[in-house]
Amino acid sequence: MGKYIVRRLLLLIPVIIGVTIIIFTLMYLVPGDPAHSILGSGAEPWEYEELREKMGLNDPYIMQLVRYIKQVYIDFNLGNSYLTGVSVSGELFYRLPKTLTLSFIGMFVSISVGIPMGVSSAVHRGTWRDYVPLTIALFGVSMPGFWFALMLVLLFSVKLGWLPPYGLGGIEYWILPIISSSLHGISNLARQTRSSMLEVLGSDYIVMARAKGMPERSVIYKHAFPNALIPVINILGGTLAFSFGGGMLTETIFSIPGVGYYMVKSVNQRDYPAVQGGVLLLSVVFSFVMVLTDIVMAMVDPRIKAQFASRTAKKVKEAKS
Repeated sequence: MGKYIVRRLLLLIPVIIGVTIIIFTLMYLVPGDPAHSILGSGAEPWEYEELREKMGLNDPYIMQLVRYIKQVYIDFNLGNSYLTGVSVSGELFYRLPKTLTLSFIGMFVSISVGIPMGVSSAVHRGTWRDYVPLTIALFGVSMPGFWFALMLVLLFSVKLGWLPPYGLGGIEYWILPIISSSLHGISNLARQTRSSMLEVLGSDYIVMARAKGMPERSVIYKHAFPNALIPVINILGGTLAFSFGGGMLTETIFSIPGVGYYMVKSVNQRDYPAVQGGVLLLSVVFSFVMVLTDIVMAMVDPRIKAQFASRTAKKVKEAKS
């Protein structure tokens, strides 16, 4: 197991470096001149050229790429914003707690609602307690997140005046963003949990447990649910990763000053260092979430455990022989 964890962590290195190269290349190919973004449209041509030379923008692509990789991974510096001159690293780490708060609370709500909904739907298959969760899940999967967020603002803020439409403050400011960010996760978890539970409930050992007269609650929650939860863990990792990426729209609509809001504003203003730093940070977080998901899967899935056990036994046998 230890070797598996180390191997998965080592695989992060080429992935993150690859993301760095891709995002730098995309920003390099994007039309526009950073010198115009910094100096505006009223500067003289020689001032633009002098600034481009000072920033190294006239250097070949490879030279700029190597310099950026050195700056990020050796100097641990994401550069400064073209527009404000403020350190991108400082801005990102100042805003990251707000993004993490929104993502993890949304994830908690998704788990607390989506998994019980899926279990109830599977146990009461073919009844209204199955159709209602399925309808909600289908609605959540097909509903565009930004449109749902706007409808929440129109209903609860504009029409009813119950909740603030944007900004940060007390608990009431987080209600609409969390509902908006958790809808997709609730829907996916409910559908996957229902599918897994239906598959497990048809297994022979569940039929045998019921034939022995075990209480239905014990059959469901002690035997069926733990085994049905294994495929759901994969969905949990993807849901958390999706919440980081989807948080950009949520933060923009509700004006939450997180990483996503900062990135969207930077894209609109052609602030390339801010965009590159934001994408790189989200990629690192996403990669670690997926590695953590794989590790948890390896710990709870008996098939993976058996695979590691057989490899260890084979090595021991070869060593003895």
